[in-house]
Amino acid sequence: MSQVGDWLNVVALFSLLLELTGKSESVALVLVMRLLPAFFVGPLAGVLADRISRRAILITCDLLRAALVLCLLLVRRPEHAPIAYAVMGAHSLATAFFDPAQAATFPNLVPPEDLPLAATLENSLWSVALAVGAAAGGAVVALAGRDAAFILDSLSFVGSALLLRGLPVGRARMDRDQVEELEEGRGPLAGGFANLLGLADLREGFRYMGSHASVLALLVVKSCFGLTLGGVLVLLAYFGEKVFSAGGGAGIATLWTARGLGSLCGPLFAFGLAGASQGAMRRNILIAQLAILGGYLAFAAAPSLWPAALALAVANAGGSLLWTSGSTLLSQMVPDRVRGRVAAAEMGGMTLAMSASTLVTGKLLDAGLAPRALMNGCALVGLLPIAVWMFAKREP
Repeated sequence: MSQVGDWLNVVALFSLLLELTGKSESVALVLVMRLLPAFFVGPLAGVLADRISRRAILITCDLLRAALVLCLLLVRRPEHAPIAYAVMGAHSLATAFFDPAQAATFPNLVPPEDLPLAATLENSLWSVALAVGAAAGGAVVALAGRDAAFILDSLSFVGSALLLRGLPVGRARMDRDQVEELEEGRGPLAGGFANLLGLADLREGFRYMGSHASVLALLVVKSCFGLTLGGVLVLLAYFGEKVFSAGGGAGIATLWTARGLGSLCGPLFAFGLAGASQGAMRRNILIAQLAILGGYLAFAAAPSLWPAALALAVANAGGSLLWTSGSTLLSQMVPDRVRGRVAAAEMGGMTLAMSASTLVTGKLLDAGLAPRALMNGCALVGLLPIAVWMFAKREP
C-alpha cells in the first residue's frame, strides 16, 4: 500500500522539479536525499532492528512518513525546491529504520522451506505497486494535479501503519550463549556506554560479515548494482520528459510502469524454470546481471518511448531477479540475531553506491553530455558486479 503511494509520488515530484527548475540536477538531488541518509544511520537502524520491537519501528516510521509527505504541498516555486530536498532527506531517515526492520521480520513470518516462494511473492507485490503507482501517478497528475498525488501518498502510509498492527512484536531471537551473556552482564548485549551507542553490536555485525565470504560477496554484488541503478533513475526522468518528448509526467509514468512490469516477471519466470534451490539462485544472479547489462544498452539505443520501455522491462526483470535471489540467500544464510545489521549493511552499501552514481550522472547531464552516452556508461558499469560474482564463484 505505501509503495503504491510512493511511486505515485515519484512521478509527481520528478515532473514538478523538472518543470520548476529545468535541471536534471534537481532530480539527482532528490534521489540522493532519498538514498544517502540511509547510509549514515543504517548501522544504528540495524542495531535497533535486532534489539527492540520491529513492529513498533515499522508503524512509527510509516506515521512519520505520512506527515512528511504532506510538506511537499508547500513546493510551489523554483526557490521552494530545497523544501523537497529536506522532506526527502527526512523521509529517507525514516525509511532507513523501516527497511532493516522489515527485512529482518519477513523471514520470521513463514517456514524456512517456503522462504524463496514468499520472497518471490513479496517482490511481485513490490513490482505491482511500482507499475500501478507509476501508472496512477501519470493519471492523477494529469486529472487532479500533483497535490492530489502527495495527499494520496500520505494516506497510503497511514493505511500501511494500520495494517502493520497485525504483525507480531518481532524482537530478534537470541541463542543460548547470548541469553547467558545478558544474564551475566557481559558480551555485546551487556551494559556500558559502548553498548548504549550500539558500538558493541556493530562490531559483532561487522565481524560476522567479515568472517563469512559468501555473505560478503552478496553484499558487494548488490552494492555494485547501485552504481548502475542510481544513474539510470536520473536518466529515466530526463528521457521521459525531454528525449521522448512526453511531458507532464506521461513519459516518466510509462517508463516507471515498465520497470514495475519487468520487475514482476523476472523472479517468477526464473524461479518457475530453475527452481528455488541455493544453487539455482546463485546461477540466477549471474543471469540477472547479464539481463541488466543488455537491457540498459538496448534502452540507450532505443529510437522511441515504447522500445525503450520494453528494454527497460528486461533490465528490471534482471534487477528484480538479482535483488530477490540475493535477499533470499541472505535470509537463509544469516542467523536472526544479526539479520537486522546485515540488512542495514546491504541497504547502506546500495544507497551509497546509488547516491554517488546519481550525483555524477546528474552533473554530467547538466554539463551537456549526451543522455544516450550516459545510459551506455551506466550499463557498462554493470560489468563490475559480473566480475565480482564470477570471482566469488571460483572461491572454495
